[in-house]
Amino acid sequence: MGQACCTNNDSNAQSEIKADSRPEPKVGASDLPEADVGAPAATGAGAASSEPKITSAPAEPASHASVPESRPLAPNEYAVTLDRSAGEKMGIDVDHKDGETLLIEMVNEGLVKNWNDDPGNTDKVRMGDRIVEVNNIRGDVLQLVDECKKNQILNLRIRKC
Repeated sequence: MGQACCTNNDSNAQSEIKADSRPEPKVGASDLPEADVGAPAATGAGAASSEPKITSAPAEPASHASVPESRPLAPNEYAVTLDRSAGEKMGIDVDHKDGETLLIEMVNEGLVKNWNDDPGNTDKVRMGDRIVEVNNIRGDVLQLVDECKKNQILNLRIRKC
């Protein structure tokens, strides 16, 4: 209880996640025409071929490709967007015992407190609220925690207590 799994400072949560990590699904690779994701790039004079070249890749990791578009917020939910691209701490302590959501036990210094301190944000993150979704990922706390650790924009869906 009371783990700070979304602050990048909890080595126990990190080791727990690594010990229980699952292989990344290879979602989306079959959607690319004639793409062999694991094949090495061709080199040398024979590299030019008549096969079509794929010049653009999906902007998101393949694991997000199968995630459906975000559904509308429920009446007891609110959205929070945090920019963690500079590697700042979220600044929350969470409990993930239910296996599906992250129960917010404490708001400390960090991005969430900054969000709460901004008068333009009407919905404030409070103890007892639950993070139910991060960047369209939901239902698995290990994936939620992994997503919170990434240095990127975090789109949170939070259920009010």
